[in-house]
Amino acid sequence: MTWKYQAAIIGGGPAGLQAALTLGRMHVETVVFDDGRYRNASSSVMGNVLGWAGAEPAALRAAAHEELVAYPWVRRVPERVETAREDGSGLVLVTPSAQWSAERLLLASGVDDALLPIPGVRELWGDTVLPCPYCHGHEFAPGPIAVISDGGHAEHVGGLLRGLSSSVPVVAPADVLSVSRSATGVRIDLRDGGAIEAACAFIPPNARVRSGIADDLGIRSAPEGIEIDALGRTSRAGVWAAGDVAKRVDSRIPAAVVTAMASGLTAAADIAASVALVRDGRS
Repeated sequence: MTWKYQAAIIGGGPAGLQAALTLGRMHVETVVFDDGRYRNASSSVMGNVLGWAGAEPAALRAAAHEELVAYPWVRRVPERVETAREDGSGLVLVTPSAQWSAERLLLASGVDDALLPIPGVRELWGDTVLPCPYCHGHEFAPGPIAVISDGGHAEHVGGLLRGLSSSVPVVAPADVLSVSRSATGVRIDLRDGGAIEAACAFIPPNARVRSGIADDLGIRSAPEGIEIDALGRTSRAGVWAAGDVAKRVDSRIPAAVVTAMASGLTAAADIAASVALVRDGRS
């Protein structure tokens, strides 16, 4: 069976859901594919999200799902898009249950974090080992707040955190033996036999594009994400990208819920404009 839509969105996180809301409000026939994988799933709460401080990420998604019910032009499908191809009139997306035809596509499939291969990091990820000072730093002031990183990332993050704590020990990943939960929050055992006690530790997330759909369609990307312009357009006409999967114009811009939502809205607005051009015969 093949279902046909004006727009398809791959990804049910903040970027994809905001885009779905924007398109729904413009009465664009839209399908959203959500495979249930979310980058912030390991975080117990969200920070730096206006009106949602301290809320669980799942609460935001649930509220979005409820809100989208009011827009019958939007359909949510809890499946993973396995492959994509062009068919001459648009795109064909293949899921385990069906094929879906879409005139336009927004990639908001998110990323996976290639965490530092240090024992204990994965177990504490999203709890006391964290990626974003803007999202979680305030909650751990006055510290100490540790940084396990080096190079420009360590300099940038360490500088930000010194505005929150007078104690910001910075240690290179190669010097860390393991991390573990402690009475202060986190204990960082060093290879030289020493240890650092801190409220939390920030590390580079080393994000990697999760979905292979961009490769299927020959879309230009970089290690930092899919390359886009200011409106979220990719190198392939008719395909946009938003959220963490899209390459940021500057690495200092945080990959956060709010920035993901903003990019989803921007891309969706351009998609809706393209639908209007075709409808009015102006394309």
